[in-house]
Amino acid sequence: MRIGLQLLAGLLLIFALAAWFVLEIFVEEIKPGVRSAAEDTLVDMAQILAPLALADLQEGKMANGRLAHAFARLNQRPINALIDGHLKQQTEYRIYVVDAKGKVLYDSSGRDLGKDYSRWNDVHLTLRGQYGARSTRSNPDDPASSVMHVAAPLREGDEILGSLTVAKPNHTLLPMIERGERQLLQAAALMLLIALLIGGLLVWWLNRSIRKLETYAQAVSQGEPAQLPHLYSLELDRLGRSLETMRRQLDGKSYIEQYVHSLTHELKSPPGGHSWGGGAAGGGPPSASRDPFHWQHQSGDDPHAAADRAYVAARSPRIGSGS
Repeated sequence: MRIGLQLLAGLLLIFALAAWFVLEIFVEEIKPGVRSAAEDTLVDMAQILAPLALADLQEGKMANGRLAHAFARLNQRPINALIDGHLKQQTEYRIYVVDAKGKVLYDSSGRDLGKDYSRWNDVHLTLRGQYGARSTRSNPDDPASSVMHVAAPLREGDEILGSLTVAKPNHTLLPMIERGERQLLQAAALMLLIALLIGGLLVWWLNRSIRKLETYAQAVSQGEPAQLPHLYSLELDRLGRSLETMRRQLDGKSYIEQYVHSLTHELKSPPGGHSWGGGAAGGGPPSASRDPFHWQHQSGDDPHAAADRAYVAARSPRIGSGS
């Protein structure tokens, strides 16, 4: 697999794992957050209705008091409230009032009138002066059927005469929860798309820089003239300079080897074929001003040994690095 594809796959994997982790946390926090907000609203509503229920309880008119009349007129007309794309047609509250022993005196649904609710947490805790609330499934096999209950005490001075509970099904919160999850998923998809685009640009730039280096190296290996490209990256520029330095060293060694090879050929030819005098007709090596190697012949020197020493010296990295 090409290095660009490997890099892109790695980036996508990292972004996908990060997005999944963040989504997992946020999606799990949406439901509790919405339910906590709904519970706060139920607490306020119970506290507002408690004085009204207390007055009906003291007058002995729980069945036909002001609270009962108010809820009897509830939902007689559709509300038609459009909330974040969700159309709300009616309220889905249930209210019941119990006496100090936990017996149901009023139930807006009418189904549990007269029953003993003293063991339910909302009633049990409230009658003891604590905060009473519970969440109970109307269908034990259906998690979506849970209903939140929040109670408020009916006080006369320091005495608690009963409690009022406001209940709301959790399924009424599902449109808000689903909307929040949908928006979060859309944001995550957009984030992944942006990450893909950024990763694609990064991979394209990296491949383009590597191709420039590859083209430069191929031109150098074929002996063609080539200019070191500017790659706009510290590491890649360093690599390019290293290739340029290696090219210069190889060029210097190649020149030296060719020169020494020619010199060796001349030295091994018959003695009359060359002159070391450096005269007008001399065919000796170039002077030191024109060539990095300046050889002077002295009597008694062995030309073959001198050529061998020059050839060995030419192949050493030390000479090559000075070209």
